[in-house]
Amino acid sequence: MANILVIDDDASLLQMMSLMLKRAGHNPILANDGQEGIEAANREQPDMAIVDVMMPDLSGYEVCRILRNDQRTRNIPLMVLTALSQPEQRDMAMEAGADDFITKPVTRDDLTKHVDELLVSGARNIPSVAKRPSPAIEHISPIAYQEDTRPAAAAQPTPPTGPLTEPFPQPSSVPTAAPTLPLIAVMGLSSGVGATTLAVNIGLMLMQTGRACIVDLNTQVGQVAIQLKMAPPRVTWHDLLNVSPGTDKRAIGGALMLERSAGVAILAAPMQPVSDRLSESTLSYILRVLSEGFHSIVVDLPSLVNTMNMTTLRQAKHIVLVVGDDPADLMLVKDALSNIQSVGLPGTRHIVLNHTRPHGVSVEDVMQTLNSPVLATFPYEPTQVSALTQGIPLVVSQPDTLFSRTVAQLVRQL
Repeated sequence: MANILVIDDDASLLQMMSLMLKRAGHNPILANDGQEGIEAANREQPDMAIVDVMMPDLSGYEVCRILRNDQRTRNIPLMVLTALSQPEQRDMAMEAGADDFITKPVTRDDLTKHVDELLVSGARNIPSVAKRPSPAIEHISPIAYQEDTRPAAAAQPTPPTGPLTEPFPQPSSVPTAAPTLPLIAVMGLSSGVGATTLAVNIGLMLMQTGRACIVDLNTQVGQVAIQLKMAPPRVTWHDLLNVSPGTDKRAIGGALMLERSAGVAILAAPMQPVSDRLSESTLSYILRVLSEGFHSIVVDLPSLVNTMNMTTLRQAKHIVLVVGDDPADLMLVKDALSNIQSVGLPGTRHIVLNHTRPHGVSVEDVMQTLNSPVLATFPYEPTQVSALTQGIPLVVSQPDTLFSRTVAQLVRQL
């Protein structure tokens, strides 16, 4: 159940929205105008807000701007709901900081679909702010390293949708020995396949055998902190850019957050797209330091080509490659897998199939197309959205589901 703020000056529509949200299992918080809505957002810190545009005191666009510019409310997902359906209205909503835009009248099913999607994705349309160096880290000039030279992703705030089909960058040195770090890299062979959800659940399951840490190396929008209800994180890997090998390890420890219910440690990713990357030497040092204090380290990697991915994959003892159930992606996934196999990674690779919809490709289709065995098949779990919304992953909230049992079986094989 999520706490959802609804801001609208139409009393009858407020009541209708309240009823729809209650039937969908959520808790509505109602505000009759823009100013009341802003005050409620600061007071209640809702999981998301639905904002009408045409209101007498403040327009919905003004409300969105105010919420986005306030540090206390800037990470609240914002949905604009309006009778104004012109394309320029959508553009104005996006410019004001809204994450989603739907028009009235809206059906309960359509509203629920948009609400659930936004609760899972979290706020995406957050203005970039200048990063300040963490006070816990002494300012050291970063090691020069030629990495991903593409333009900063800030101009494209939504995660990319294409699979990993570009050739991997080749690092300056290739290790010949098997990895010695207790590192499990989880990477989607295309985007939107639920790799982050699997990484989070694997990390929590590993807590049953020893101390575990989850590292989110995404460069677009970090989802690990969102899924564990720890957003916005107080510090992220981006605050460790100036750490170089041999410097004070306390800076790395100070960048970790502790998820209290399960006790897993988190090194979060930034909540907005960033163009900077950890250098190969810095990331290797961070992973080595973490391995001194944790029995297992799970790294959530984006399905993008960059040096952070390559550095992690070359040091991972186990590499979990996640395939989605969209038939249209299979041939592209085959190319992505071929790219990875051509690099000659020393760790053990495991292909898993994750069903994110009731129907999709079968495990037989995947094995035939990729010409590779599939270690685990995760079933579609309709309560997954609810688990993500509440910030309590399924292995914790529903350990007896087939999904959770499949996670446990996978962990036993790693």
